[in-house]
Amino acid sequence: MPSPISYLLAALLLLFFFFNFHGSKANFSPSKNCPIYNCTKGPKFHYPFWKIEDSAAAGQYCGYRGFGLSCSSGEPILTLPNNGSFYVRDIDFPEYTITLVDIDVVDQKCPRARHNISVGTLPFHYSPSDVNLSFYFNCSTTSYLPPWPVPPISCLPPSYDSYGGITNQSFVFKEGEEEEGFEFWSEKCAEKVVVTVMKEFTEASIHGNLIDAFRGAMHNGFVLNWSIAMECGSCEASGGLCGYNTTNITKPEFLCFCEHGYTRSSNGLCQKGKCYLKILF
Repeated sequence: MPSPISYLLAALLLLFFFFNFHGSKANFSPSKNCPIYNCTKGPKFHYPFWKIEDSAAAGQYCGYRGFGLSCSSGEPILTLPNNGSFYVRDIDFPEYTITLVDIDVVDQKCPRARHNISVGTLPFHYSPSDVNLSFYFNCSTTSYLPPWPVPPISCLPPSYDSYGGITNQSFVFKEGEEEEGFEFWSEKCAEKVVVTVMKEFTEASIHGNLIDAFRGAMHNGFVLNWSIAMECGSCEASGGLCGYNTTNITKPEFLCFCEHGYTRSSNGLCQKGKCYLKILF
């Protein structure tokens, strides 16, 4: 049974890590196992991100689970847990931020949101510079009901049924800022999709709506912050970089890449000087 001292050491190590070590990975030093990657276009990237194509050939990667980027299209692409794929437009390692643009809306004159954005259990967090937009698609009304209380998205033209009713109209709001009474109208919409964009690109809205500004906002994407992956904290605090051996696809093996090699134990830490610290839980 672990002693109280073991728990105390663990707590002290984690506190040290969060208050003193967190920013040090901005001074990244590439190595054979943890290199700097470059697609044909787009930003260069490194730990905690890794290149999917290289890891498949090597049978291992140096980085966080779920942080693999693909260069298959010529520029880095991140796939989030909802299966949405996003071009990586920028990575700010000192600030721990990544800027993403939904592949589905690139080069579309009237971008149509196809899915909600979710980060699942990955150590990503929405930035304070972000805001959510709520889209209501394919909304219908009838000839005997009053018109919609807000203007529809003009670049997504409506249809008309044989009775003079309007069908397939679409609307957009900042999340939580829907018009009063719109909850009644929204019941007549076939789909609601919530997407994240940068707040600064929604401020050009005209007459209090987003029918003009949402296009530029979606084309510029959104920002995510990342934090230290829970399973990597001890490895990084000891001076290492975590990763995985993917030879066994069903059960990847945790690795801690150290200055002179790597350890294979999830509890293994890098050696600093003459001391080797290992926490027992």
